[in-house]
Amino acid sequence: MSKPESTKIVTRYAKAYLSLVAVIGFFLGISLAKGAGLKPLLIPLPLFIILFVGITYQLIKEIRALRHKPPEE
Repeated sequence: MSKPESTKIVTRYAKAYLSLVAVIGFFLGISLAKGAGLKPLLIPLPLFIILFVGITYQLIKEIRALRHKPPEE
């Protein structure tokens, strides 16, 4: 028996958001390890925002498509 489509979507996007947090954490860890503080995080901030908006856009798009899809029997 396969998982319902909504559970697959939630799992996939939870992983995507956790991956984004991991990337930000990696940048933060390197910055703090070098003793530079939080200021260097301003450089990749537009990238983080674009990735967050992209993930959220795809999530909304898939949820809307799932809602409009006729139920399968």
